[in-house]
Order: sequence, then structure tokens, then C-alpha cells
Amino acid sequence: LTKVTGRDEFNYEFYVVMDDQLNAFALPGGKIFINAGAILKTKSEAELAGLLAHELSHAVLSHGFQLVTQGNLTANITQFIPYGGTAANLIVLNYSRNMERQADDLGTKILAASGYAADGLRNLMITLHDQGGPKPLFPWLSTHPETKERINNLEAIIDRNGYNRYTYEGVENHLEIQKRVAQLLKEYEEKQKEEEEGKQEVKQEDEQQQTQDKEQDLKQQDDQEQQQEE
Repeated sequence: LTKVTGRDEFNYEFYVVMDDQLNAFALPGGKIFINAGAILKTKSEAELAGLLAHELSHAVLSHGFQLVTQGNLTANITQFIPYGGTAANLIVLNYSRNMERQADDLGTKILAASGYAADGLRNLMITLHDQGGPKPLFPWLSTHPETKERINNLEAIIDRNGYNRYTYEGVENHLEIQKRVAQLLKEYEEKQKEEEEGKQEVKQEDEQQQTQDKEQDLKQQDDQEQQQEE
């Protein structure tokens, strides 16, 4: 995908965020973050590539940089650890409708030029629309324009440019990737659970110790009062 973006000066980096929600975002300069949930909820490699191509397009078109200069980028990345865990929505990019149309247009072009089925992004939008209903279920859709409108625009882009819908889908390969990611996410969640349980145990031990200390202090006070009375 990155070979056909036309922005060779970028140092592209891709990170998988261990979160089960379907979400992805791009930072200025070509850093792309994608949730494990996006890999698990897409139906093919072409759909996943469509999502990545869309986010790459935001970076290529400098949309994130424009939002930064306009003060419309809300971010909290102080806790982010590459290849590790983080909250589901570290960054909210309030792209305009025009920016979204541009990213859909260029993203589909990148997808087709990379040899993927050109309707990967369009199919992803249909999948999310069907699963999410009238109100967006996934964070990736929550700040974006109306889904049906975008599906129609994507279909028009494909037809107008004569992009090939019937090339590489990558369903079988995607299933293998999903198995690996599902295992990694499971291990991460188990580790997080163990750490949380460990914190709770330490907290309980601290509370018990504090209670014992208070009881000991009260006992010492009682003993001192009795000695004074005697």
C-alpha cells in the first residue's frame, strides 16, 4: 500500500493496538494505528487493506496536520506504548466531510493500485453498516459521515474509474492472520486481568494492614489509659 501513495518521504510505521473494538487512525507523517478488533472484524484482507488505505490517505493528504494547525486534534497519547496496550480511542480526528470523501477516493485508488479488490473499503462499509444499524456501533464510524452516503460514493468512484473489483480478496490468508491476532489479544487480556487482580490483592492487603495498625493503636491507647488509672 505504501509503495503507491506517492509520498515516499514518509517513514511509514504500523502499530497494532490491543483493543477489541474496530478502530484505526493515522498520525501526521505516516504512523498508522489499527486495533486488533479491526483485524478480527473485517472479512478479508482486502477489507482490512481498504481500512488501512483510507487512513493512509488521511496522512498522505496531510489531513491530520491540517487539524493540528486548526486546533481540531484531540489527543491523549501519553500512555501509548507501541505494540502494547492502550485505550480504545486515544485520538479523535474530527475530519470534515470533504476530507472523508478525499480519503475514500484516494484510499480506493491506493487499494486498486496495490492489486487488491477495489471494493474492499466499500465492502467494509457495508459490513459495518449492517452490523451497526442506524447508530454507529464502531468507533471508526462514530465521527465519520453517514455510512450509506459513503457507500454510494465509493461505488461511484469504482465505476467511474473502472477499478477492478475481482482481483485479490485474501480471505484464506486473512483467516490465518485473525487466528494469530486473536491469540495475541487473548494473551494480552489475560495478562491485563492478572495484573488487575494483583493490584486488587495488594490493595486488600494494604487495607487489612491499615485496619490492623488502627486496632493496634487503639489497643495501645487503651492500655496506656488503664495504666494511668491504676
